[in-house]
Amino acid sequence: MTRHKGLQTAAAALSIFALLYALNRMMPLHRDDYDYSMVWMTARHITSFGDVLESVCRHYLLHGGRAVTVFFLDTFLLLGKSAFDFANALVFLALVVLMAMHARRGAAFWREPGIFAAAGLLTWLCLPHFGEVAVWKSGSTVYLWSAVPVLLFLLPYNVRLRVIGTGKEGTLSHRRIFAVPLFLLGIVAGWSVENLAVTTVVVSAGISFYAYRKGAMMPWMPAGALGALLGLIGLIGAPGNFVRYDAQGSGKGILTHIGNQFAGNGEMVLYILPAILLLILAWRLYRLRMAGEEVGTPSERKHGIGRFLLAAFVAFLVVSYFNGGFVAWALRDFLVGHVLVPLGLDKPKTIDHFNNIMHGFEEMAIYWLAIFLFYSWGKERLGLQKARIRALAPVPRCAVLARFPVAKYASRLIALALFNNFVMIAAPTFPARATFSSTVMILIAVLAVLRDPVVAAPIAARGRKLLVTAGGALGTFTMAAALVITHEMDEANAARLAIVERAAASGNPIACMEPIRRKNRALRHVFFVDFDNGVTKDGLCKYFGIANIKVTGAK
Repeated sequence: MTRHKGLQTAAAALSIFALLYALNRMMPLHRDDYDYSMVWMTARHITSFGDVLESVCRHYLLHGGRAVTVFFLDTFLLLGKSAFDFANALVFLALVVLMAMHARRGAAFWREPGIFAAAGLLTWLCLPHFGEVAVWKSGSTVYLWSAVPVLLFLLPYNVRLRVIGTGKEGTLSHRRIFAVPLFLLGIVAGWSVENLAVTTVVVSAGISFYAYRKGAMMPWMPAGALGALLGLIGLIGAPGNFVRYDAQGSGKGILTHIGNQFAGNGEMVLYILPAILLLILAWRLYRLRMAGEEVGTPSERKHGIGRFLLAAFVAFLVVSYFNGGFVAWALRDFLVGHVLVPLGLDKPKTIDHFNNIMHGFEEMAIYWLAIFLFYSWGKERLGLQKARIRALAPVPRCAVLARFPVAKYASRLIALALFNNFVMIAAPTFPARATFSSTVMILIAVLAVLRDPVVAAPIAARGRKLLVTAGGALGTFTMAAALVITHEMDEANAARLAIVERAAASGNPIACMEPIRRKNRALRHVFFVDFDNGVTKDGLCKYFGIANIKVTGAK
């Protein structure tokens, strides 16, 4: 049985790696990649390891403190795209493995292939701006490559915290030799990305102090926390941080920073909707068990026709999406002709922005409608309708958390995720990609409750097929869309890059081209920005030695 589960986990791991490797193979150098392919703030291409070190130092002094992530990025840009494609897929797989370990609070992740597969699927569906943080080189080395050493560093702390007071602490971890690797790994974890680095220091120091109070602190615990603190100091103490803040944060008051919190957290919620709904189902199952009741029979209320029509509409949208988006463009033409034009909102820039919105209309409609359709089915299948839950005797939340340790662990992870986002209040901006590590924490919480017998048993009995169907449908749609669009984007990029190279070779200072036609992003699983964008254009021009790039024609 154990071997069978191990083979299932291996098959899931191979599938995850293959998907990410395919996406990486089709993802070209893009935007900031060109800037980082040169010694920082020069026009000299990186051609040696010495150039990598020089570029990292210049970046640290002139732009920001993320020296570790910049080192990884510059090194792989030197080694070549093929090396990065393989390494990045491997790092993503490591992220999924570590998430499964933290959900188990133990290392033997291969014993639960279902949870491992769920970790891969939820990570794929819920990470905000997936293509930007897990595939694009300059983005993945900042967010994905920071999260992996942090999760690895915090794993022994998590396991230690679980066993304190249980009499199962063991003796191997008492050896002082473990203090050295934890100290060094702590430096790397603390020298990651700003909000995650702060959280890493707080968690490692907090658990160390708790263990000390309980008389169970090991030498490696304060050593690792000290390493994380030193890494954080190296990260935030960079002279380049002050240069960058003067350029981006000058004149922004506290209200702007508070507004950033609403925007960043709000966008994260939109991406983690499947996780939130799973947590709601789990919480209702905990409430039922607390009340001494079992999962009820499926509701007798019939929704057959309505759900059938909704499912048929979703299928129709899928057909439209993969055939030019005829539904979206018919709706677009109707709204432009009957709403925007009569209101006088038909300026070219306004129409262009509206077109960009409509490029993502169908994929968002398909995704959201499907999620709520499956959630509705799941509630009915498990007998967890709101009316039944409300009829239960009131139970304080703290009582539920006190009785079910896994629910308590999940709630602490969610609180930690919110703290991790709150740290961003010190930053001048809070883009959705900065919620990467908080999303990972919330997904670990979801995985933890899904493997709790209180939740897992009723789901296995009544809802397993539905969850597998839902995951398969949502995963298949988004994966197929991402692969198709990434392939088309790669071909379009190659053709347009050839125009730039020809202009550079002929001494023409200006490269002219038409805009990329495909605007869909597969729920942000594909990341691209047209060549006339300031960041893209400036990097390309400097890299190829031309003066300007002009994207002409109707958008």
